[in-house]
Amino acid sequence: MQLAFVQGTVVATQKVKDLQSYPLKVLQSCDHDHNLLGEPFVAVDAVGARDGDLVIWVGKREASLAIPGAKLANNYPVDAAVTGIVDDHS
Repeated sequence: MQLAFVQGTVVATQKVKDLQSYPLKVLQSCDHDHNLLGEPFVAVDAVGARDGDLVIWVGKREASLAIPGAKLANNYPVDAAVTGIVDDHS
C-alpha cells in the first residue's frame, strides 16, 4: 500500500477519450507516519479525492487497471492512479 496526500488538481486541455471523465490530481507520497517522500507527481483520480485527503495509490501496470471498466486489453497511458481514500490510519 502506497500513501500520498492530494495537493491539488491538474487541468489538461487534451486527454485520451476514455480518461476524459477522470480528474488528474497532484500527489505527494508519504510514509505511514505521514513524513513526505520524494517529489510530487500526477495521478488519475478514479475515486473522487479532494485536496488534503490522504489516499492510497498504485503505479505502473496496476494504475491502468484501476480505471473503472478497464480490461487487460486496455492499455491506458497512466503511470499512477488513486485507488482509495484513507478515512482512518493508525
